[in-house]
Amino acid sequence: MNYKFRIGKTVHLIILSVFLAGIFLGIVRSDLILTIVPGSSQLKNSGQMSYERLPVDVLNEIQAEEYLLIYNEGSRESVLLKDNIQQTLLYMKKKVEVIPHSLVPEQIDQYKNVIIALEEISKIPTLDQLMEYTSNGGKILFAMRPEIDNSLYNVYRKLGIYEVGDFITLEGIKLTSNILINQRELTIGAENIAKNSSLAVGLESKADVLATSDDDTPLMWSMSFNNGKFIVFNGTMLSTKENRGLISGALSMLNDDFIYPILDMKVLYLDDFPAPIQAGYHEGIFEEYRRDIKSFFEDIWWPDILSGAAKYDVVYTGVLIETYNDVVKAPFNDIGSDRSTLIRYGRELLKMGGELGVHGYNHQSLTTDPAAVVDLGYNAWNSMGDMVLALQTVESFVKQSFPNYPLTTYVPPSNRISDEGVQALLESIPTINTISSLYLEDDVGYSKIQEFEATSTHNNLPRITSGYEYSEKNKWAIANAITSIGVFSHFIHPDDIFDENRSFSKSWSTLSKEYNGMLSDLHADYPWLQSRTASNASIQMANYLNAEVFIKQDSDRIIAYVDRFAQEMKFLLRTNKKITSLKNCTVTKVDDDIYVVSTKDMIIEIGLVD
Repeated sequence: MNYKFRIGKTVHLIILSVFLAGIFLGIVRSDLILTIVPGSSQLKNSGQMSYERLPVDVLNEIQAEEYLLIYNEGSRESVLLKDNIQQTLLYMKKKVEVIPHSLVPEQIDQYKNVIIALEEISKIPTLDQLMEYTSNGGKILFAMRPEIDNSLYNVYRKLGIYEVGDFITLEGIKLTSNILINQRELTIGAENIAKNSSLAVGLESKADVLATSDDDTPLMWSMSFNNGKFIVFNGTMLSTKENRGLISGALSMLNDDFIYPILDMKVLYLDDFPAPIQAGYHEGIFEEYRRDIKSFFEDIWWPDILSGAAKYDVVYTGVLIETYNDVVKAPFNDIGSDRSTLIRYGRELLKMGGELGVHGYNHQSLTTDPAAVVDLGYNAWNSMGDMVLALQTVESFVKQSFPNYPLTTYVPPSNRISDEGVQALLESIPTINTISSLYLEDDVGYSKIQEFEATSTHNNLPRITSGYEYSEKNKWAIANAITSIGVFSHFIHPDDIFDENRSFSKSWSTLSKEYNGMLSDLHADYPWLQSRTASNASIQMANYLNAEVFIKQDSDRIIAYVDRFAQEMKFLLRTNKKITSLKNCTVTKVDDDIYVVSTKDMIIEIGLVD
């Protein structure tokens, strides 16, 4: 029998589907997709949004709450403490008057709170008036333990102390309260936190202990005094940035109801990524995964990074390197650079909602000063002109791989960059508007330490913590930064796992568990933090810094006014009262007596009742 073979409609559809899929995959693997990557057009939006102004009649009626900060200008420790508290208050949008101890006025009833940032309280001529101010309803924070003298003996019972001993050194810290949001019972060992010069004290039973040392000596407590209240920090460590959450938390617990705005951002950086991947094998990686370095990153590390991001609501800003050569004198080229790696990982980074920034043409810090990089084994640049040419080379390299993609964020290699380097950067890549270095001080004198701030040429958007290891230091810094400014900003290096010091001699399976444990805790403890790329966070920061906040407070309500308002803002509110009504905002409880307040309006009102 003769049969004619006919292709049915179903087979036609299958063939057509395979053909279209082939075309789609071809486009995805080609450079064409790079011109239409979703989200890339958003990165150019580096300018500030339009702001709404409060009506003039409203501005004329409202008045900022004012805080008094007293310090000893002749004491280095007091000046450092004053500076740290002042910056903390500025972030919280609180108006603060800073006065040397000798100039404290007798009339202080106009201040919402008084903060004493010196140990020599005997030098305050109006100490009796400060006690009277508290008795009548005022609130005072002693941000440093007092020295032992007659003035302390005159007031110690009012502060909740029934017995004063000698100076002692306290180590470690244990939180017995939620002074840091969702961190009640957090314990940090002595090796991971500064020691405190403290007083040996016995406290009244009415004193509420907020934190102790590792041997349970009271380190911070609150004490009511007639109609007012004291909080005493029995130590000397509040002068550094990593402890700013304690300052914010103490102020919020000092008051019956306390509200302040936050930056609201969760930012993660991949330093040196994408970058050329070295060939060969690493003994520990091969022993654990039976893969060379390149296939380990492709099959293990990168899928783990993407999986954690999806599971715990984070997006990455990858800051790329073109080459790992150490050339610092023109000419520069991309011979040996791995463009295929940049395209592949860069595309996947963008696909997950992330973005690309710049780490450099190579990993040589932008400085012409050899002393600034000699400890790193780096080369100082021959000239500013060479920096410009090298940066233009990496920009050209990225443009070839990602046409029409603007680079807006720069992370300095090893967190070092000179003023000349900043100038070269902004001249060579004009789209750069954000520099992200370090927030916390380190032991290196040449590191670029930043605040969250907008300069005349760019935004400073510092990173706060780093590494895969979920260390006590990281836990402490994270909790303090989120409590004080509402920011989680962290960075990792892909190749940390190859360095015994940076990996703490731990395997990737161990480090990945710790890293994901950190992201898991972050997601569980602070689910309200908004995940952002660096460019989006930079815009958010500029809007936050530009806004001016006024708080009007009565016993039964809080009204917050925001002048120069840009679309949205979040606040942290601490109150033990019941919330009865809301106007122009939503409120989410995030801890005992702590709420996140979100608004898209310039004026919000929160009703309260005991």
